[in-house]
Amino acid sequence: MKRSAKHYLVQRIRKFADEYLILEKGDRILVAISGGPDSVALLHLLLELREEYELTLILAHMEHGIRGEESQEQAGFVQRIGRELGLDCFIRHVDVPVLSRMKSMSLEEAAREARYQFFLETARRAGATKIALGHTADDQAETLLMRLLRGAGLDGLAAMRPRREEDTPLIRPLLNVFRREIMEFLQEQKIPFCLDSTNQELDYLRNRIRLHLIPMLSREYNPQILLTLHQTASILGEEREWASSLVKEKLQQCLKSVEGKKMRLSLDDFLALPLALQRDVLREAVQQVNSNPYRIGFIKVCAVLQWLREGRVNGRLHLSHNVCISKQVRSFWIEEKEPEPERLFEDFHYQMNIPGETRIPELNLLVSARILDNFDEHDNRFEAEKAYLDFDALPLPLVIRKRQPADRFQPLGGPGHKKLKEFFIDDKIPRPEREKIPVLASGHEVVWVFERRIGEPFKVTERTRRILLIEKIT
Repeated sequence: MKRSAKHYLVQRIRKFADEYLILEKGDRILVAISGGPDSVALLHLLLELREEYELTLILAHMEHGIRGEESQEQAGFVQRIGRELGLDCFIRHVDVPVLSRMKSMSLEEAAREARYQFFLETARRAGATKIALGHTADDQAETLLMRLLRGAGLDGLAAMRPRREEDTPLIRPLLNVFRREIMEFLQEQKIPFCLDSTNQELDYLRNRIRLHLIPMLSREYNPQILLTLHQTASILGEEREWASSLVKEKLQQCLKSVEGKKMRLSLDDFLALPLALQRDVLREAVQQVNSNPYRIGFIKVCAVLQWLREGRVNGRLHLSHNVCISKQVRSFWIEEKEPEPERLFEDFHYQMNIPGETRIPELNLLVSARILDNFDEHDNRFEAEKAYLDFDALPLPLVIRKRQPADRFQPLGGPGHKKLKEFFIDDKIPRPEREKIPVLASGHEVVWVFERRIGEPFKVTERTRRILLIEKIT
C-alpha cells in the first residue's frame, strides 16, 4: 500500500523537531508565509501537529512590491488562508525596490533584511515564542553552493541551522524535507498555493543555481547532489557549533577585563593561538562588544591580525564607524564607540481630522481616518500600516505628535499601563529610531504607536458599534 505523504512528513517533522527542540509544548508560533508551496506546506503540517504540541499559530506575510499586482494577489491569498483557518494574520507592505536603492543593496538583500525585521517586530507584538520559516533541504543545498561560489568560511558553509537563537528563536521545521516531498504532500491533500514568477528569472544567483547549476551537477556528476549538499551543510553546521564553544572558551582565556562595551585581551595569549582560532576569537570579541553586531570580512581580519603582530604600540585601528581596536605593550582593547548623535526630528503636533486626512510635513506623512459601520470592511485589521479602533471608546480630540516624556501606554494584550519609554525599550527600538515614530494620543494617553501597537482600551470588541480606521498612506 502506498504511504501517505502527510503521515510520512508529519512523522519526519516530529522526529526532527524533537531532535533540535524546534517545537515545544505550548509554543506560540509566528508562521512566515509567502503563499508559495513551501510556506503553505509548513503551515498545514504545523496544523497537523497543533493539538499534540498545544501550538498557537499566527501568520505573517510581507508584500514586497516587486511583482506589482501579482504580489498584491498573493497577499490577498494569504489573508484568505488566515480568515478560513481562523488565524490572526499580520501583513506589511514594503516597497523593496525603493528600499534597495536607498540602502544600495540588491533586491534580494533588501527584501531579506526587510522580511526578517518585519518577522521579529511582529513576533514581539504578537507575543510569539518562535518564528517558523519554510526553508527546505533544497534551500539548504542552494545556500551552500551560493556561499561557496561567493567565498565563505565555516560559518557561511554551515548554511542554515534548524534553530537559530534570536530574541525570538527562528525555527526551520522543513529543513530536512526536500521540495519534491513538499509538492507530493500538497498534491495529495489538494492544498492550493501560489507560484512566484520571479523564481524563474535568471537575474538572481539563487535562481541560476537552482535552475541551471544543480541540474547540470545532478546530470553530469552526482545524481544525488541535493542530498550530498544537504548532508554536507548539516555536518558543517554541527562542526561549527562545536567550534563555537571552543572559540568562546579561548576568548575567556585571553580576556583580561571587561568595562561596559570595552574588552581587554592579552596580546601574548591571543597570538599564541592557532591562526584559525585567532580569526574566530577576534570576530567573537567584536560581536560581544558591539550593540549592532558587525561581522568582519576575511581580508579585514587578516589585516587586523597583521597589525596586532607588527603594528606600533599605542596605535589605533577602526573596524567600522563605531568599533575600534587599540594596542598596548602586552594587551589590546576592542571597544564600541558611541556614534555621533543623529539630528533629532523637529517637534510636530497636529490635531487629527476625523473623518479626513491629516498631513505631517516633518515626516512626509499623510494619514487618513474613516469611520466604519460594517465589520466586513476591516479584513486587513492586522496590517502594520493600519489601526482599527473602537471609535466610541476614544478620548477625542486625537493628535499625531512626537513622543513626550510623560506619555503612558497600555499596549494591546498588556496587563496595565507603562511609560511609553519602557514600551520602546521592551520592544527593542533603538533610541534614535524612537524620535521618528509618531504617536496618536489624547493628552498623555497613547492610543496608537504607529506601525507598532494600539492601546488595549481602544481595541475593537464584539460590543464595538463604530470602528475608526486610521491608515498611513505615505
